[in-house]
Amino acid sequence: MEKIPCLVTITSAFAEDYNLYEGTFETSEDRIRMSWTQPEENRGEGETHFLMSYRQEEKILHLSRSGSTKMEMTFREGEVTEGVMHTSHGDFDLKMETFHILFFPEAGDEETVIDGKEYLVKKAMLEYDLHFPNQDPLRNSMFFKVHIAK
Repeated sequence: MEKIPCLVTITSAFAEDYNLYEGTFETSEDRIRMSWTQPEENRGEGETHFLMSYRQEEKILHLSRSGSTKMEMTFREGEVTEGVMHTSHGDFDLKMETFHILFFPEAGDEETVIDGKEYLVKKAMLEYDLHFPNQDPLRNSMFFKVHIAK
């Protein structure tokens, strides 16, 4: 798989962040992968690295985060899956009920120019409930824009 430079923007129900993060985009016959790095959220935490992988035939989305907080989450539309988050305050088991995964539909492509460079913009969306023990489910919708260098 060839790694193509990209810029990633993420917004969610938890945070609206319109910053562009540098990353890489890769595709193969059965998988789409993108990774990106975000600067530290709190002073002294260092950078946070994300890797998102989508297995097209199985329609499984895997999201991992490394940095001061480590996280592994797997999503499959119409199913409850499990994940784990490791923090300085301890480890937390996560359960996610996935409602929608929309990963780069062909009709959604657009083009843009940023700082004189041309990009193909692809979009993805993930909607799920996060389940914590003894709490109501917490709904999250995440929207990704991936600006792939042309």
